[in-house]
Amino acid sequence: MDQLKLFEILQKPELYGSKVKSIKVLQTHISFVVLTGEYAYKIKKAVNFGFLDYSTLEKRKHFCEEEVRLNKRLCPDIYLRVVPIRVKNGDIAFNGEGAVVEYAVKMKEFPQDNIMTKLLKQGKIDENVLDKICSILVDFYNSSERSKEIDKYGTVKSIKKNTDENFEQTKPMIDVTISSETYDYIKTVTNNFLDKKKDVFEKRIKNGYIRDCHGDLHSGNIVIREGDVCIFDCIEFNKRFRYSDIASDIGFLAMDLDYLGQPYLSSYLIEKYVEKNSDYGLYDVLNFYKCYRAYVRGKVAGFKLNDSHVNREEKKEIVDSAKKYFELAFYYAKLFSRDLEGDTAPILFITSGLTGTGKSTLARKIAVDYHTRLISSDVVRKELAGIDKFERHHDAYNTGLYSPEKMRVTYEKILQKASVFLRNGENVVLDATFKTRDLREKAKEVAVKNGSDFLILYCNCPEDMVKKYLEERVKKKSISDGRWEIYVKQKNSFEPVTPDENVVEVDVSNTSYDYQMKVFMDILRKTTGG
Repeated sequence: MDQLKLFEILQKPELYGSKVKSIKVLQTHISFVVLTGEYAYKIKKAVNFGFLDYSTLEKRKHFCEEEVRLNKRLCPDIYLRVVPIRVKNGDIAFNGEGAVVEYAVKMKEFPQDNIMTKLLKQGKIDENVLDKICSILVDFYNSSERSKEIDKYGTVKSIKKNTDENFEQTKPMIDVTISSETYDYIKTVTNNFLDKKKDVFEKRIKNGYIRDCHGDLHSGNIVIREGDVCIFDCIEFNKRFRYSDIASDIGFLAMDLDYLGQPYLSSYLIEKYVEKNSDYGLYDVLNFYKCYRAYVRGKVAGFKLNDSHVNREEKKEIVDSAKKYFELAFYYAKLFSRDLEGDTAPILFITSGLTGTGKSTLARKIAVDYHTRLISSDVVRKELAGIDKFERHHDAYNTGLYSPEKMRVTYEKILQKASVFLRNGENVVLDATFKTRDLREKAKEVAVKNGSDFLILYCNCPEDMVKKYLEERVKKKSISDGRWEIYVKQKNSFEPVTPDENVVEVDVSNTSYDYQMKVFMDILRKTTGG
Protein backbone atom coordinates (compact mmCIF):
# COMPACT_ATOMS: atom_id res chain seq x y z
CA MET A 1 0.00 0.00 0.00
CA ASP A 2 1.19 3.53 -0.78
CA GLN A 3 2.45 5.04 2.48
CA LEU A 4 0.84 8.42 1.86
CA LYS A 5 -2.54 6.72 1.63
CA LEU A 6 -1.75 4.65 4.71
CA PHE A 7 -0.70 7.82 6.55
CA GLU A 8 -4.16 9.32 5.88
CA ILE A 9 -5.92 6.18 7.12
CA LEU A 10 -3.81 6.01 10.27
CA GLN A 11 -5.23 9.37 11.35
CA LYS A 12 -8.70 7.84 11.91
CA PRO A 13 -9.30 7.34 15.69
CA GLU A 14 -11.64 4.37 15.18
CA LEU A 15 -8.70 2.32 13.91
CA TYR A 16 -7.35 2.14 17.47
CA GLY A 17 -10.42 0.90 19.30
CA SER A 18 -13.75 2.24 20.50
CA LYS A 19 -12.22 3.99 23.52
CA VAL A 20 -9.99 6.20 21.37
CA LYS A 21 -11.77 9.44 20.42
CA SER A 22 -8.83 11.45 19.11
CA ILE A 23 -5.25 10.89 18.12
CA LYS A 24 -2.13 12.88 17.42
CA VAL A 25 0.42 12.06 14.73
CA LEU A 26 4.07 13.05 15.04
CA GLN A 27 6.70 12.49 12.39
CA THR A 28 10.43 12.51 11.90
CA HIS A 29 12.38 12.07 8.67
CA ILE A 30 12.17 8.28 9.14
CA SER A 31 8.90 7.51 10.94
CA PHE A 32 5.31 8.35 11.88
CA VAL A 33 4.24 8.03 15.52
CA VAL A 34 0.53 7.80 16.33
CA LEU A 35 -0.42 8.78 19.90
CA THR A 36 -3.74 7.35 21.06
CA GLY A 37 -3.67 8.19 24.75
CA GLU A 38 -2.81 4.79 26.19
CA TYR A 39 -0.57 3.42 23.44
CA ALA A 40 1.73 4.78 20.77
CA TYR A 41 2.30 3.14 17.39
CA LYS A 42 5.49 3.82 15.46
CA ILE A 43 5.52 3.16 11.71
CA LYS A 44 8.71 3.39 9.71
CA LYS A 45 8.73 5.39 6.48
CA ALA A 46 9.70 3.57 3.26
CA VAL A 47 12.94 5.50 2.83
CA ASN A 48 16.52 4.62 1.91
CA PHE A 49 19.27 7.06 2.93
CA GLY A 50 22.11 4.62 2.33
CA PHE A 51 23.01 4.42 6.01
CA LEU A 52 19.35 3.54 6.69
CA ASP A 53 17.21 1.30 4.48
CA TYR A 54 13.51 0.86 5.26
CA SER A 55 12.61 0.51 1.58
CA THR A 56 10.87 -2.89 1.78
CA LEU A 57 8.19 -4.29 4.04
CA GLU A 58 10.48 -7.14 5.05
CA LYS A 59 13.19 -4.70 6.15
CA ARG A 60 10.72 -2.58 8.09
CA LYS A 61 9.50 -5.69 9.94
CA HIS A 62 13.06 -6.67 10.82
CA PHE A 63 13.95 -3.23 12.14
CA CYS A 64 10.71 -2.98 14.12
CA GLU A 65 11.69 -6.22 15.87
CA GLU A 66 15.21 -4.91 16.45
CA GLU A 67 13.82 -1.68 17.88
CA VAL A 68 11.80 -3.55 20.49
CA ARG A 69 14.68 -5.89 21.39
CA LEU A 70 17.30 -3.18 21.78
CA ASN A 71 15.17 -0.61 23.56
CA LYS A 72 14.08 -3.06 26.22
CA ARG A 73 17.63 -2.69 27.56
CA LEU A 74 16.91 0.80 28.91
CA CYS A 75 13.08 0.96 28.69
CA PRO A 76 11.69 -2.54 29.39
CA ASP A 77 8.25 -1.27 30.45
CA ILE A 78 7.65 1.07 27.50
CA TYR A 79 8.34 -1.17 24.50
CA LEU A 80 5.68 -3.88 24.11
CA ARG A 81 5.80 -5.71 20.77
CA VAL A 82 5.62 -5.49 16.98
CA VAL A 83 2.11 -5.52 15.53
CA PRO A 84 1.15 -6.12 11.88
CA ILE A 85 -1.18 -3.76 10.04
CA ARG A 86 -3.44 -5.75 7.73
CA VAL A 87 -5.93 -4.98 4.99
CA LYS A 88 -9.02 -7.02 4.10
CA ASN A 89 -11.73 -5.89 1.72
CA GLY A 90 -10.22 -2.43 1.79
CA ASP A 91 -10.38 -2.19 5.61
CA ILE A 92 -7.23 -1.53 7.66
CA ALA A 93 -6.79 -3.14 11.07
CA PHE A 94 -4.11 -3.87 13.66
CA ASN A 95 -3.79 -7.63 14.29
CA GLY A 96 -6.79 -8.30 12.06
CA GLU A 97 -7.11 -10.63 9.12
CA GLY A 98 -5.88 -10.19 5.59
CA ALA A 99 -2.61 -9.25 3.95
CA VAL A 100 0.05 -7.48 5.97
CA VAL A 101 0.70 -4.03 4.48
CA GLU A 102 2.83 -2.57 7.27
CA TYR A 103 4.28 -3.15 10.73
CA ALA A 104 4.27 -0.93 13.81
CA VAL A 105 6.10 -0.89 17.11
CA LYS A 106 3.51 -0.78 19.88
CA MET A 107 4.57 1.15 22.97
CA LYS A 108 3.02 2.44 26.16
CA GLU A 109 2.39 6.12 25.59
CA PHE A 110 3.96 8.65 27.91
CA PRO A 111 3.04 12.34 28.19
CA GLN A 112 4.93 14.41 25.65
CA ASP A 113 5.32 17.09 28.33
CA ASN A 114 7.61 14.69 30.20
CA ILE A 115 10.21 14.56 27.44
CA MET A 116 13.48 16.00 28.73
CA THR A 117 13.74 18.61 25.96
CA LYS A 118 10.52 20.26 27.09
CA LEU A 119 11.45 20.01 30.76
CA LEU A 120 14.79 21.69 30.02
CA LYS A 121 13.02 24.63 28.38
CA GLN A 122 10.85 24.96 31.49
CA GLY A 123 13.88 24.93 33.79
CA LYS A 124 12.80 21.66 35.41
CA ILE A 125 16.02 19.72 34.89
CA ASP A 126 18.70 20.13 37.54
CA GLU A 127 21.95 18.47 38.53
CA ASN A 128 20.11 15.79 40.54
CA VAL A 129 18.35 14.58 37.38
CA LEU A 130 21.66 14.48 35.52
CA ASP A 131 23.20 12.49 38.38
CA LYS A 132 20.46 9.89 37.94
CA ILE A 133 20.89 9.81 34.14
CA CYS A 134 24.65 9.39 34.58
CA SER A 135 24.22 6.48 36.96
CA ILE A 136 21.82 4.75 34.56
CA LEU A 137 24.18 5.26 31.62
CA VAL A 138 27.30 4.11 33.45
CA ASP A 139 25.52 0.89 34.50
CA PHE A 140 24.25 0.46 30.93
CA TYR A 141 27.67 0.95 29.36
CA ASN A 142 29.40 -1.35 31.81
CA SER A 143 26.90 -4.13 31.09
CA SER A 144 26.54 -3.54 27.34
CA GLU A 145 28.07 -5.91 24.83
CA ARG A 146 31.70 -5.71 23.85
CA SER A 147 33.42 -7.92 21.25
CA LYS A 148 36.16 -7.96 18.64
CA GLU A 149 33.54 -7.10 16.02
CA ILE A 150 32.30 -4.13 18.05
CA ASP A 151 35.88 -2.96 18.70
CA LYS A 152 36.35 -2.54 14.93
CA TYR A 153 33.85 0.32 15.01
CA GLY A 154 36.23 2.29 17.21
CA THR A 155 39.05 2.19 14.67
CA VAL A 156 40.03 5.25 12.66
CA LYS A 157 39.07 3.40 9.47
CA SER A 158 35.52 2.83 10.69
CA ILE A 159 35.12 6.33 12.14
CA LYS A 160 36.42 7.87 8.91
CA LYS A 161 33.80 5.93 6.96
CA ASN A 162 31.15 7.70 9.03
CA THR A 163 32.71 11.16 8.73
CA ASP A 164 33.38 10.78 5.00
CA GLU A 165 29.75 9.81 4.52
CA ASN A 166 28.68 12.91 6.44
CA PHE A 167 30.75 15.22 4.25
CA GLU A 168 29.56 13.55 1.06
CA GLN A 169 25.90 13.71 2.07
CA THR A 170 26.08 17.38 3.10
CA LYS A 171 27.55 18.58 -0.19
CA PRO A 172 24.06 19.49 -1.51
CA MET A 173 23.52 21.58 1.65
CA ILE A 174 26.55 23.84 1.14
CA ASP A 175 25.39 27.47 1.11
CA VAL A 176 21.91 26.31 2.18
CA THR A 177 22.48 25.15 5.77
CA ILE A 178 26.29 25.26 5.95
CA SER A 179 28.75 27.71 4.40
CA SER A 180 31.52 26.40 2.17
CA GLU A 181 34.10 27.86 4.57
CA THR A 182 32.62 26.02 7.57
CA TYR A 183 32.28 22.81 5.55
CA ASP A 184 35.89 22.93 4.37
CA TYR A 185 37.26 23.76 7.82
CA ILE A 186 35.41 20.99 9.68
CA LYS A 187 36.29 18.45 7.00
CA THR A 188 39.98 19.40 7.04
CA VAL A 189 40.47 19.34 10.82
CA THR A 190 38.38 16.16 11.17
CA ASN A 191 40.63 14.33 8.72
CA ASN A 192 43.75 15.77 10.38
CA PHE A 193 42.58 14.64 13.81
CA LEU A 194 41.87 11.11 12.58
CA ASP A 195 45.27 10.98 10.88
CA LYS A 196 47.33 12.33 13.78
CA LYS A 197 45.47 10.80 16.74
CA LYS A 198 45.34 7.14 15.74
CA ASP A 199 47.07 6.15 18.96
CA VAL A 200 44.35 7.87 21.00
CA PHE A 201 41.60 5.89 19.26
CA GLU A 202 43.56 2.66 19.65
CA LYS A 203 43.90 3.36 23.36
CA ARG A 204 40.13 3.80 23.64
CA ILE A 205 39.67 0.36 22.07
CA LYS A 206 42.30 -1.24 24.29
CA ASN A 207 40.70 0.20 27.43
CA GLY A 208 37.29 -1.27 26.55
CA TYR A 209 35.31 1.87 25.73
CA ILE A 210 33.85 0.66 22.41
CA ARG A 211 30.45 -0.80 23.24
CA ASP A 212 26.98 -1.55 21.95
CA CYS A 213 25.66 1.89 22.91
CA HIS A 214 22.41 3.79 22.47
CA GLY A 215 23.46 5.66 19.33
CA ASP A 216 20.89 8.48 19.46
CA LEU A 217 21.32 9.80 22.97
CA HIS A 218 19.75 13.25 23.14
CA SER A 219 17.15 14.90 25.36
CA GLY A 220 14.32 14.24 22.89
CA ASN A 221 14.80 10.52 23.57
CA ILE A 222 14.65 10.76 27.36
CA VAL A 223 11.42 10.86 29.33
CA ILE A 224 11.35 11.78 33.01
CA ARG A 225 8.24 11.06 35.04
CA GLU A 226 7.77 10.98 38.80
CA GLY A 227 11.50 10.59 39.32
CA ASP A 228 11.84 7.72 36.84
CA VAL A 229 14.12 8.09 33.81
CA CYS A 230 13.49 6.22 30.57
CA ILE A 231 16.02 6.51 27.74
CA PHE A 232 14.30 5.30 24.57
CA ASP A 233 14.54 5.17 20.76
CA CYS A 234 18.08 3.84 20.35
CA ILE A 235 19.55 3.23 16.90
CA GLU A 236 18.37 -0.09 15.49
CA PHE A 237 18.84 0.48 11.76
CA ASN A 238 22.64 0.51 11.50
CA LYS A 239 25.15 -1.17 13.80
CA ARG A 240 27.94 1.24 12.93
CA PHE A 241 25.98 4.10 14.51
CA ARG A 242 25.23 2.14 17.68
CA TYR A 243 28.55 0.33 18.03
CA SER A 244 30.75 3.20 19.11
CA ASP A 245 32.96 4.78 21.69
CA ILE A 246 31.05 5.62 24.86
CA ALA A 247 32.52 9.12 24.40
CA SER A 248 30.50 9.47 21.19
CA ASP A 249 27.30 8.43 22.98
CA ILE A 250 27.64 10.56 26.11
CA GLY A 251 29.12 13.37 24.00
CA PHE A 252 25.90 13.40 21.97
CA LEU A 253 23.81 14.26 25.03
CA ALA A 254 26.37 16.85 26.15
CA MET A 255 26.26 18.45 22.69
CA ASP A 256 22.45 18.45 22.79
CA LEU A 257 22.50 20.30 26.11
CA ASP A 258 24.87 22.89 24.61
CA TYR A 259 22.50 23.26 21.64
CA LEU A 260 19.54 23.80 23.96
CA GLY A 261 21.29 26.63 25.81
CA GLN A 262 22.31 24.49 28.79
CA PRO A 263 26.13 24.51 28.53
CA TYR A 264 26.62 24.37 32.29
CA LEU A 265 24.42 21.28 32.65
CA SER A 266 26.34 19.84 29.70
CA SER A 267 29.67 20.23 31.47
CA TYR A 268 28.19 18.87 34.71
CA LEU A 269 27.02 15.78 32.82
CA ILE A 270 30.52 15.12 31.50
CA GLU A 271 32.16 15.81 34.85
CA LYS A 272 29.83 13.36 36.60
CA TYR A 273 30.18 10.67 33.93
CA VAL A 274 33.99 10.82 34.17
CA GLU A 275 33.78 10.72 37.96
CA LYS A 276 31.39 7.75 38.05
CA ASN A 277 33.15 5.73 35.33
CA SER A 278 36.78 6.85 35.93
CA ASP A 279 36.99 7.52 32.18
CA TYR A 280 39.55 10.34 32.21
CA GLY A 281 40.68 9.53 28.66
CA LEU A 282 37.29 10.68 27.41
CA TYR A 283 38.59 14.26 27.25
CA ASP A 284 41.08 13.26 24.54
CA VAL A 285 38.22 12.62 22.09
CA LEU A 286 35.24 14.49 23.58
CA ASN A 287 35.31 17.60 21.38
CA PHE A 288 35.92 15.46 18.29
CA TYR A 289 32.83 13.38 19.00
CA LYS A 290 30.73 16.39 19.99
CA CYS A 291 31.65 17.93 16.64
CA TYR A 292 30.75 14.70 14.85
CA ARG A 293 27.38 14.49 16.61
CA ALA A 294 26.50 18.14 15.97
CA TYR A 295 27.42 17.68 12.31
CA VAL A 296 25.23 14.57 12.03
CA ARG A 297 22.27 16.46 13.53
CA GLY A 298 22.79 19.28 11.06
CA LYS A 299 22.95 16.78 8.22
CA VAL A 300 19.84 14.87 9.33
CA ALA A 301 17.89 18.12 9.73
CA GLY A 302 18.79 18.90 6.13
CA PHE A 303 17.32 15.61 4.93
CA LYS A 304 13.88 16.86 6.01
CA LEU A 305 14.05 19.60 3.39
CA ASN A 306 13.33 16.93 0.75
CA ASP A 307 10.40 15.43 2.67
CA SER A 308 7.08 16.02 0.90
CA HIS A 309 5.25 15.94 4.24
CA VAL A 310 7.05 19.09 5.47
CA ASN A 311 5.52 22.50 4.69
CA ARG A 312 7.35 25.73 3.78
CA GLU A 313 7.21 27.25 7.27
CA GLU A 314 8.63 24.07 8.80
CA LYS A 315 11.41 24.06 6.21
CA LYS A 316 12.51 27.54 7.30
CA GLU A 317 12.74 26.30 10.90
CA ILE A 318 14.71 23.27 9.69
CA VAL A 319 17.24 25.48 7.88
CA ASP A 320 17.71 27.62 11.00
CA SER A 321 18.13 24.53 13.18
CA ALA A 322 20.65 22.93 10.82
CA LYS A 323 22.70 26.14 10.65
CA LYS A 324 22.82 26.21 14.43
CA TYR A 325 24.08 22.62 14.59
CA PHE A 326 26.80 23.32 12.05
CA GLU A 327 27.83 26.44 13.99
CA LEU A 328 28.17 24.28 17.10
CA ALA A 329 30.17 21.69 15.15
CA PHE A 330 32.50 24.48 14.03
CA TYR A 331 33.02 25.55 17.67
CA TYR A 332 33.98 22.03 18.73
CA ALA A 333 36.23 21.68 15.68
CA LYS A 334 38.08 24.83 16.72
CA LEU A 335 38.56 23.35 20.18
CA PHE A 336 39.90 19.97 19.10
CA SER A 337 42.03 21.48 16.32
CA ARG A 338 44.11 23.05 19.07
CA ASP A 339 45.21 19.53 20.05
CA LEU A 340 46.72 19.10 16.60
CA GLU A 341 49.24 21.89 17.09
CA GLY A 342 52.28 20.43 18.85
CA ASP A 343 53.78 23.73 20.00
CA THR A 344 50.57 25.29 21.31
CA ALA A 345 51.03 27.25 24.52
CA PRO A 346 48.96 26.16 27.53
CA ILE A 347 46.26 28.52 28.77
CA LEU A 348 45.77 29.93 32.24
CA PHE A 349 42.16 30.98 32.78
CA ILE A 350 41.14 32.75 35.96
CA THR A 351 37.63 33.59 37.03
CA SER A 352 36.88 36.89 38.69
CA GLY A 353 33.73 38.30 40.22
CA LEU A 354 31.67 38.58 43.37
CA THR A 355 30.39 35.54 45.23
CA GLY A 356 27.33 33.93 43.65
CA THR A 357 27.93 35.24 40.12
CA GLY A 358 28.61 31.81 38.62
CA LYS A 359 32.39 31.53 38.70
CA SER A 360 32.43 27.82 39.61
CA THR A 361 29.75 27.07 37.03
CA LEU A 362 31.75 28.77 34.29
CA ALA A 363 35.02 27.22 35.46
CA ARG A 364 33.49 23.76 35.08
CA LYS A 365 32.44 24.58 31.51
CA ILE A 366 35.93 25.80 30.64
CA ALA A 367 37.49 22.75 32.29
CA VAL A 368 35.43 20.45 30.05
CA ASP A 369 35.77 22.39 26.79
CA TYR A 370 39.50 23.04 27.11
CA HIS A 371 40.39 19.91 29.11
CA THR A 372 41.93 21.98 31.88
CA ARG A 373 43.02 21.34 35.42
CA LEU A 374 40.40 23.02 37.60
CA ILE A 375 41.73 24.48 40.85
CA SER A 376 39.18 25.91 43.28
CA SER A 377 40.19 28.43 45.93
CA ASP A 378 37.33 27.12 48.11
CA VAL A 379 38.76 23.59 48.00
CA VAL A 380 42.37 24.67 48.53
CA ARG A 381 41.40 26.98 51.40
CA LYS A 382 39.85 24.07 53.30
CA GLU A 383 42.66 21.70 52.40
CA LEU A 384 45.10 24.17 53.99
CA ALA A 385 42.91 24.28 57.09
CA GLY A 386 42.78 20.47 57.25
CA ILE A 387 38.98 20.29 57.08
CA ASP A 388 36.46 18.62 54.78
CA LYS A 389 35.65 20.68 51.70
CA PHE A 390 31.93 20.59 52.51
CA GLU A 391 32.35 21.80 56.10
CA ARG A 392 30.49 25.07 56.50
CA HIS A 393 32.36 28.13 57.74
CA HIS A 394 30.06 31.13 57.82
CA ASP A 395 32.70 33.43 59.25
CA ALA A 396 32.18 37.19 59.24
CA TYR A 397 33.69 39.04 56.29
CA ASN A 398 37.54 39.15 56.42
CA THR A 399 37.71 36.84 59.45
CA GLY A 400 38.42 33.18 60.18
CA LEU A 401 39.17 31.16 57.03
CA TYR A 402 38.65 34.38 55.08
CA SER A 403 41.04 36.61 56.98
CA PRO A 404 43.46 38.63 54.80
CA GLU A 405 46.39 36.43 55.84
CA LYS A 406 44.60 33.17 55.01
CA MET A 407 43.38 34.64 51.73
CA ARG A 408 46.97 35.52 50.86
CA VAL A 409 48.19 31.99 51.62
CA THR A 410 45.30 30.48 49.62
CA TYR A 411 46.07 32.54 46.51
CA GLU A 412 49.78 31.75 46.79
CA LYS A 413 48.91 28.05 46.90
CA ILE A 414 46.54 28.04 43.91
CA LEU A 415 49.05 30.01 41.82
CA GLN A 416 51.78 27.59 42.86
CA LYS A 417 49.62 24.64 41.80
CA ALA A 418 48.80 26.35 38.51
CA SER A 419 52.48 26.92 37.79
CA VAL A 420 53.25 23.20 38.11
CA PHE A 421 50.54 22.18 35.64
CA LEU A 422 51.40 24.96 33.17
CA ARG A 423 55.03 23.83 33.16
CA ASN A 424 53.78 20.39 32.14
CA GLY A 425 51.92 21.94 29.22
CA GLU A 426 48.46 21.56 30.74
CA ASN A 427 45.68 24.14 30.60
CA VAL A 428 44.50 25.46 33.98
CA VAL A 429 41.42 27.29 35.20
CA LEU A 430 41.56 28.95 38.63
CA ASP A 431 38.14 29.27 40.23
CA ALA A 432 38.43 32.21 42.62
CA THR A 433 37.21 35.76 43.21
CA PHE A 434 40.45 37.57 42.20
CA LYS A 435 38.88 40.75 43.52
CA THR A 436 41.97 43.00 43.25
CA ARG A 437 43.99 44.00 40.24
CA ASP A 438 47.14 43.03 42.10
CA LEU A 439 45.95 39.40 42.43
CA ARG A 440 45.01 39.29 38.76
CA GLU A 441 48.43 40.67 37.82
CA LYS A 442 50.13 37.99 39.90
CA ALA A 443 48.17 35.34 38.01
CA LYS A 444 49.22 36.91 34.72
CA GLU A 445 52.85 36.85 35.85
CA VAL A 446 52.56 33.10 36.49
CA ALA A 447 51.19 32.64 32.97
CA VAL A 448 53.97 34.71 31.37
CA LYS A 449 56.67 32.96 33.41
CA ASN A 450 55.42 29.59 32.13
CA GLY A 451 54.98 30.67 28.52
CA SER A 452 51.20 30.44 28.75
CA ASP A 453 48.29 32.38 27.30
CA PHE A 454 46.21 34.22 29.88
CA LEU A 455 42.54 35.18 30.06
CA ILE A 456 40.29 36.59 32.78
CA LEU A 457 36.69 35.36 32.83
CA TYR A 458 34.76 38.06 34.65
CA CYS A 459 31.41 36.81 35.96
CA ASN A 460 28.70 39.39 36.37
CA CYS A 461 24.97 38.72 36.53
CA PRO A 462 21.87 40.57 37.79
CA GLU A 463 21.73 41.02 41.55
CA ASP A 464 18.26 39.50 41.85
CA MET A 465 19.60 36.31 40.28
CA VAL A 466 22.65 36.33 42.57
CA LYS A 467 20.48 36.75 45.66
CA LYS A 468 18.14 33.95 44.60
CA TYR A 469 21.07 31.64 43.83
CA LEU A 470 22.86 32.35 47.12
CA GLU A 471 19.68 31.82 49.14
CA GLU A 472 19.23 28.42 47.46
CA ARG A 473 22.89 27.47 47.85
CA VAL A 474 23.01 27.88 51.63
CA LYS A 475 20.26 25.22 51.87
CA LYS A 476 22.29 22.68 49.90
CA LYS A 477 25.55 20.81 50.33
CA SER A 478 28.18 23.15 48.91
CA ILE A 479 31.92 23.73 48.95
CA SER A 480 31.42 27.49 48.88
CA ASP A 481 30.61 29.50 52.01
CA GLY A 482 29.41 32.48 49.95
CA ARG A 483 26.24 34.21 51.18
CA TRP A 484 24.27 37.34 50.29
CA GLU A 485 25.81 39.38 53.12
CA ILE A 486 29.29 38.47 51.80
CA TYR A 487 28.27 39.57 48.31
CA VAL A 488 27.19 42.97 49.67
CA LYS A 489 30.48 43.41 51.54
CA GLN A 490 32.58 42.33 48.54
CA LYS A 491 30.93 44.97 46.35
CA ASN A 492 32.62 47.71 48.33
CA SER A 493 36.13 46.29 47.99
CA PHE A 494 36.06 44.72 44.52
CA GLU A 495 38.39 46.41 42.03
CA PRO A 496 36.68 46.44 38.62
CA VAL A 497 38.24 44.45 35.79
CA THR A 498 39.21 46.74 32.90
CA PRO A 499 39.43 45.92 29.15
CA ASP A 500 43.24 46.24 29.15
CA GLU A 501 43.43 43.18 31.42
CA ASN A 502 42.42 40.80 28.58
CA VAL A 503 38.99 39.80 29.79
CA VAL A 504 35.73 38.26 28.61
CA GLU A 505 32.65 39.19 30.63
CA VAL A 506 30.13 36.39 31.17
CA ASP A 507 26.59 36.41 32.53
CA VAL A 508 25.91 32.75 33.35
CA SER A 509 22.23 33.53 33.98
CA ASN A 510 21.70 34.43 30.31
CA THR A 511 20.28 31.28 28.68
CA SER A 512 20.13 32.67 25.14
CA TYR A 513 21.98 30.32 22.79
CA ASP A 514 23.12 33.27 20.65
CA TYR A 515 24.55 35.06 23.70
CA GLN A 516 26.28 31.94 24.96
CA MET A 517 27.76 31.13 21.55
CA LYS A 518 29.09 34.67 21.22
CA VAL A 519 30.74 34.45 24.65
CA PHE A 520 32.34 31.07 24.02
CA MET A 521 33.57 32.14 20.59
CA ASP A 522 35.04 35.31 22.18
CA ILE A 523 36.91 33.11 24.64
CA LEU A 524 38.17 30.98 21.74
CA ARG A 525 39.39 34.00 19.80
CA LYS A 526 41.19 35.48 22.79
CA THR A 527 42.99 32.24 23.64
CA THR A 528 43.49 30.39 20.38
CA GLY A 529 43.20 33.04 17.68
CA GLY A 530 40.02 31.22 16.60
